[in-house]
Amino acid sequence: MSKRHVRELSNVYVCIFADATYAFPTLKEEFERDLIRLQSIVKQRGLPVFLVDLPAVGKHLDRCLANGEYKLSGLPLTKRFSNRVPIPKFLRGLYLLVFNEDGSLKKDLNHEAILFLRQILFAAKKMAIDCGPERTEDEVLEFVQVDGLLPIPDGFWNQPTADLTDVSTTYSGWSNSIHYRSKIADMDCVAKRNSMTSFLSVLDTVSNIVGASLGLFHFQDYRFRHGPGAISESTSIVNKYSWRNWSDRLESVFPIADCGFHNFPSWAASVSNRLLDVVDPTFIGSLDPCARMVAVPKTYTRPRLIAAEPSEHQWCQQNIWHYFRTNTEKTWISAFVRFTDQSLNQDLCVEGSRSGSLATVDLSAASDRVTCHAVGQMFRVNPRLLLALRATRTRYVRQNLTKRSPGLIELRKFSTMGSACTFPVESIIFLSIALASILTVRRLPVNLRSIRSLSGEVSVFGDDLVVPNDSRELLFDALELLDFKVNTDKSYWTGRFRESCGVDAFDGVDVTPIFWRSLPKSNPESIASTVSVRNNFYSKFFLSTAAYLASTIRKANLPSISMDSGVCGFKSRVGPVVNRHLTRYNMDLHRMETLVPQLSTVVKKSPITDDSALLQYFTEDPSPFTKWKSGTAMRPRLKIRPRWVPTSDLAAQQGN
Repeated sequence: MSKRHVRELSNVYVCIFADATYAFPTLKEEFERDLIRLQSIVKQRGLPVFLVDLPAVGKHLDRCLANGEYKLSGLPLTKRFSNRVPIPKFLRGLYLLVFNEDGSLKKDLNHEAILFLRQILFAAKKMAIDCGPERTEDEVLEFVQVDGLLPIPDGFWNQPTADLTDVSTTYSGWSNSIHYRSKIADMDCVAKRNSMTSFLSVLDTVSNIVGASLGLFHFQDYRFRHGPGAISESTSIVNKYSWRNWSDRLESVFPIADCGFHNFPSWAASVSNRLLDVVDPTFIGSLDPCARMVAVPKTYTRPRLIAAEPSEHQWCQQNIWHYFRTNTEKTWISAFVRFTDQSLNQDLCVEGSRSGSLATVDLSAASDRVTCHAVGQMFRVNPRLLLALRATRTRYVRQNLTKRSPGLIELRKFSTMGSACTFPVESIIFLSIALASILTVRRLPVNLRSIRSLSGEVSVFGDDLVVPNDSRELLFDALELLDFKVNTDKSYWTGRFRESCGVDAFDGVDVTPIFWRSLPKSNPESIASTVSVRNNFYSKFFLSTAAYLASTIRKANLPSISMDSGVCGFKSRVGPVVNRHLTRYNMDLHRMETLVPQLSTVVKKSPITDDSALLQYFTEDPSPFTKWKSGTAMRPRLKIRPRWVPTSDLAAQQGN
């Protein structure tokens, strides 16, 4: 398989260099030599050149852009041109359009050269490929190590029951926390101790304002549903609407009669069958359920670890997730956090690269470092919400990915990737920390008016933060105090380079590369991926690369469409071409239609034989015009089928 990866990637790179030659014709000979150098080292080292070496050089380039000077790195493919010129031989022509021969950044640099440099270096960075069992084992060991460094959860999180009184007696504010105060006391610098003490005091008030703005949590006001991911109980098809273990902890906040059934008679029938007494062997003592660790492809060097949550927890976590999403959208918080929209971070990223006044901050293993103690201090003023977070927290995760680590892990972190609560909780915590850092540095009054005045300077999306540069140092210290770790390799605050939420920008110009993610194949999923990548290359005028990718799936016979059409096909700036497809006039709808292959999602369901099908119906709330049936959905499958589509849709909004 790696040989085919190398062959296809080599073909893609030939086309990328052809596009570079078209953009910079005077560098044609340079590019020919660069391609020969690349092909030579690929013959020696194979696939890692594309997946490891080039991206490493790209990250070094980004840091040089941020620092305003090219420096030697010792990485592969960066051998200097001469003793006097530190610029690498490989891609020297493009480098010299950005840097002077002494390594300093040109004042009149070519932004397009930066885009082509980064495209060549990052093209295969995110290719989906199995990284192998050894790297998976290392990732599991790191997961356990990071978790072991966190403070042990307060008794509030582990005791069998908890109420509103337990919240107030356990959490009295960030500044009153013995854990944080002891860490401050251990600091050598007096000035740092004083600034952290002031910061925690401000964070107390900011947390109160944020928590109060979110509003009270009542599960009756928000939707229950299942997430799209797997559940811990089984790797096979299982009815998610039939409960196997609704624990006492969950029952204390989410009564099963109200939250787990469509009506009371259905619940009564289940009680008569002693449903709540059924215990799965993967569950831990007192009916505490256990998550299941799963490794999914991320990069060639490491996988992504997620936890398949118990179905009962997943069901109630989605209720809390709906609460966060609904209440942030209708309050001032939406000016800083938008859970379903990354554009706020992306726009501020571009602005930060232009002005230099904003820093983009990325955290290392952020979701794995959110402590229960931090969650308790954050939401102490919203005790019903905190009790709900406690009830849906999965305390144990079972892993069988490696024997070098315990099979059963008792978690110290609040939650793992896989929990629907992780993303909104960490976003709200990071927002509060960022706001408190700015208010502390600028010595602004700690009130809602001051917070709202920061709109346009702060944005948070998960562990991606954009903050003003003047508060960056305090923010870094604060994050470290609160048990987080800043990823300095992916955080930028100097120069004119910034990256956040998938956008890379330099001096106000988008220089984000297009990523080649997978081998072109004949299956619908691969075709959909190839079409998307091809269109991305075409939109940035990499026409040779786009043409090659289109040629790899030519047999699919997809249509040519306009740039803003919503039909699946190859985008074109010269408009759609329909003469190679059948057309007709639809007498019923009075429109011209074209018969073209289109992707459609097919979801098969295994039947549900009990009355939980009615709960599924009320949960999914299908349109009366939809042909709906109950059942446990299997993995969705893409199909390519000929379909008559309005000819006008192929050129939707063209010319507007």
